[in-house]
Amino acid sequence: MSLSYKEIIRRMNEAYEEFGILISQETKKLDELDLTIQQEYMLSYIQKNKQTTANDIAADFSISKSAVSQVLSKLEKRDMITKQVNPSNKREYFLALGNNGQEYMDSLKQLDEILIDKYYSKIDLNELHQMTETMVKINNVIREQKK
Repeated sequence: MSLSYKEIIRRMNEAYEEFGILISQETKKLDELDLTIQQEYMLSYIQKNKQTTANDIAADFSISKSAVSQVLSKLEKRDMITKQVNPSNKREYFLALGNNGQEYMDSLKQLDEILIDKYYSKIDLNELHQMTETMVKINNVIREQKK
């Protein structure tokens, strides 16, 4: 049986949506923080990229500096991020997680532990590895196409 790209992607999207519904009980605490997907991605980006700037985020997310500034302003008001002046360029700020941002990222780590214990550990490790490698390949194709 040969499936088309459209059929596979439709099934993948349906599975991803169902996954979100099925784990919604575990994610309820995070949902209460009422962050947008874009805010979540920016927090994760800031955590992974030390001494990052708003310009870095704008470039990597392919969005305007103004849009980034609006999101960062909201995150800063909620103590999700902090800004520190770049010593080599006083007009630029390095971004870091604020107290609430660090708590949020710690909660994500705890959620991963819960999901591993309850669900992921029931799946063969090689299958999870293959799924991850496939996502990495898809991301690389997208990254290359954007150049």
